[in-house]
Amino acid sequence: MSQQEKRVIVSLITSLILFVFFAFYMFGLHEQGRLVGPDVYSLIGKSFFLLIGGGIAVSIVVQILVTIIHAIVTKGYEPMLNDERDKLYSLKCMQIILLIFSVGFMASMALLALEMVAPHIVFLLIIFSMFIANFIGDLVKLFLYRGGM
Repeated sequence: MSQQEKRVIVSLITSLILFVFFAFYMFGLHEQGRLVGPDVYSLIGKSFFLLIGGGIAVSIVVQILVTIIHAIVTKGYEPMLNDERDKLYSLKCMQIILLIFSVGFMASMALLALEMVAPHIVFLLIIFSMFIANFIGDLVKLFLYRGGM
């Protein structure tokens, strides 16, 4: 398994754990009745920035730990080399991520325009579409590294 594949797998696991944590946190706020009232948008915004900041910190720590553990187990160092193939895979995944996020954003705005959901739910749907887009993008990148296409 290449270093790039390991990074993608760690990214998938980390983002899944963070999103599950965020979903349970938001569900807990909903159960407490805190997702109503004038401060709901501020609460969702603060929670989102905590998710992003926490996600970056956790991702960096996990990547470092995986690299250290890999070096200890294999008793060697595998340099991270990026070539044209890696750049092409990253660009392809970025296209997919942007497409999925755009569809999720437009669907959220359509639900808001049709008054089918409350405005604070739209913010949560946008955050969900960001997660889904990133997760599917990482799955596609893993598929490409594993020899797909």
